[in-house]
Amino acid sequence: MSHDQADAIAVAIEDLYSDKNEGGMLCCTLEAVNADGLDVSIQVMAETINLAPYPYVDDPLTRLELSGALETLHDLDLVLVDWDANAFATVGTSGSKPDMIAQLVDKTFLKVMGCSPGYTFKVSTEDLG
Repeated sequence: MSHDQADAIAVAIEDLYSDKNEGGMLCCTLEAVNADGLDVSIQVMAETINLAPYPYVDDPLTRLELSGALETLHDLDLVLVDWDANAFATVGTSGSKPDMIAQLVDKTFLKVMGCSPGYTFKVSTEDLG
């Protein structure tokens, strides 16, 4: 895992876990380009992450586990909220600490979304409320 990317992701999502997100409707979108040149993104909200696209037909939680994305993240309590094969996957992260979410997002970009170790990302945050 790249500590620089996880640290930058932690900074990008910190408002989601602060008083600034009183209504819980802030959404932080992190966009990157994977090793195949495809645009990928992960949207983070206070209690979920959404992977788009999710280019697989298998269960997202199984994919996260088998890819090694969860290898050092033993304290995460993830639940599958919704998914559509080859389209998106929404995973519940309720009760997880922001630094753990940042690590999860970084590892997901690397191990599930196919980004190279030195990937860069763009950030945008919006209030969906």
